[in-house]
Amino acid sequence: MRSPIPLALCVPLLVGSASVLAAPDWNKVPVRSISVFHAGATSFEWISTPSRHLGAGSVKKGQPCIVCHEMKGGLDFTAKRLAPREPDASALPATVSFPVSVQAAYDKDALYVRLAFTPPADAKPGSDTANDLKAALMLLDDKVPQAAQAGCWTSCHNDLRGMPNAANKGKYVAAGSFELLQWKSGKGASTLPAGVKVESARRGDTVTVTFTRTLSGPVAEGRSIPFGIAVHANRAAGRMHYVSLGYRLGLGAAGDVQAVKQ
Repeated sequence: MRSPIPLALCVPLLVGSASVLAAPDWNKVPVRSISVFHAGATSFEWISTPSRHLGAGSVKKGQPCIVCHEMKGGLDFTAKRLAPREPDASALPATVSFPVSVQAAYDKDALYVRLAFTPPADAKPGSDTANDLKAALMLLDDKVPQAAQAGCWTSCHNDLRGMPNAANKGKYVAAGSFELLQWKSGKGASTLPAGVKVESARRGDTVTVTFTRTLSGPVAEGRSIPFGIAVHANRAAGRMHYVSLGYRLGLGAAGDVQAVKQ
């Protein structure tokens, strides 16, 4: 049975706002480079079907996608490799992948995740007239099947809005739950829910987005949390985004991104 999404956060731009929680010393937090890429209409069903995806068996056995696809200096995806997964040929951007610098820290009160990236200037113009840019962090619990292997891909299905076989559905997972924390560059976004905050800044071509989430529930010390990130560049909407593979965020536990305790 499909589980409903328990929490969807549309987060407004908060530049220079006062913080109730003390900001981490980011100079003491290591940077993990994670590449995001234009995935086209690649659904969870596709990556899980052996006749379509050579790595489907490995995913079902528990091997993370990054074992095969993350190379030194980025991912092994090229425009030629991704083009067959994009049904709208005109939507495939010239820049199919770019790096995002990811840092994470936590204290007794909250988790802090900082994303820094340069949006590709040649991304295809989209239909989101309210927001030139969006960035998202998705946190999943371990009850979501293959969450540790595929990250937020477990919420992307054939019947979602914008897919070739769309049934006008939103993101969902087969079991468990996830939290979608999304920052939007435009004004007038919805009010922040309790326990979550976001700040952003831009210096030259580099955009920095910092998510702050109060420690509670599955986000707690001693946990290793499956997660993924996404960027909508140049007013992109729906599935026309850049997305990461699946990673783990460690809070006093093993992780691909290790949150530093401060």
